[in-house]
Amino acid sequence: MMKVGSTPQQLQAACTPQRASPSVSDGHAGSKRNSTRKHTQLTKVREENTLRQKTKFFVFVLFMAIAAAGKCASRSKPPVNCDKKETITRALKVLVATNPQGPNTIGVVGHCRENLLIQNMNRLTLITKGKASITDHSNGSSAVVDIENSYDVTLQGFRINGGSTGVSCGGASVCYLTGNTVQAAVAEGVSVLAGSNAFLESNVIQNNGGRGSVADRAARMFSSNDIFQGNAAEGVAVFVSYFEASNSSILNNAGGIKAGTATLRLLGSTISGNGGDGTTLLAGTSAVFLFSTITGNGGNGVYLNNGSLAAFLDTGVTGNLSGVDVDCEPQFPIAGGVETTGGITNCVESASKSKPNAEK
Repeated sequence: MMKVGSTPQQLQAACTPQRASPSVSDGHAGSKRNSTRKHTQLTKVREENTLRQKTKFFVFVLFMAIAAAGKCASRSKPPVNCDKKETITRALKVLVATNPQGPNTIGVVGHCRENLLIQNMNRLTLITKGKASITDHSNGSSAVVDIENSYDVTLQGFRINGGSTGVSCGGASVCYLTGNTVQAAVAEGVSVLAGSNAFLESNVIQNNGGRGSVADRAARMFSSNDIFQGNAAEGVAVFVSYFEASNSSILNNAGGIKAGTATLRLLGSTISGNGGDGTTLLAGTSAVFLFSTITGNGGNGVYLNNGSLAAFLDTGVTGNLSGVDVDCEPQFPIAGGVETTGGITNCVESASKSKPNAEK
């Protein structure tokens, strides 16, 4: 109630609504609500993190279980038995549809009569269980095993008969041939083409209608403990490519090695009994012979064409039937260490007559 004689300030204060000041108990209740809200949020974050961790763990366990199941399934698969009318081709089709990137292993028994195309497949192994053979079924018009655009394909322990080519590794593939016998192809036993890499070990490549093996068009072929024998042309031919042999033998072919615009490296290898030259180096070819033997060939031991190069280190080139063991054409061949070969030569050593050093 306003009193008579009140000042204007008192009149204004009387007309203005008064706000209740917060009490201590009200502040305590607000603080409690904020604390409860924060606790709830932290609980939700913890629950979400726990759920994420459990989900990751579950996915990991599921992945490992699937991988283990795949390995067990792979181990439990029986080999393809060609004597029971099973085919490698059918097994390959299943893998193309289910797991073309591998790793996959197909065991094989029996005598298979088919032509295999392995294309766009990786980490594949074909291996014999006991003894197995793959024989041409195309009447000489197709390769028995054709590997194209595939990485890490292994062929192990087979006898491969006939075909236009026994084994073809092309399309920038990477191929491994181990412990096989490749024979009786119309042309080459083994061809490595078009930027492909082939690693041969402990194979016998024999009695083919053309060359034993050929590397062509920027290919690389590595040979270890292989035998190239009885082929109707050269045991090995290399064109615009690289060939390396370690402890391999090139025996009793129409010719030994023929190479053009190529690089050769032979270590501890034998070239003997071939009907023509042991090694023919055409223009643009370089060859290094290390601890090798070239003897008893029907032509020259080593023939160097114009613009080719050969280096010899602890290599014997003797007893070849042309009467010249190392034969240099008159224009621009280079033969380093030729005087150390022990054979007859018309090559002229460079002025330094220095003995070539082995590449490390």
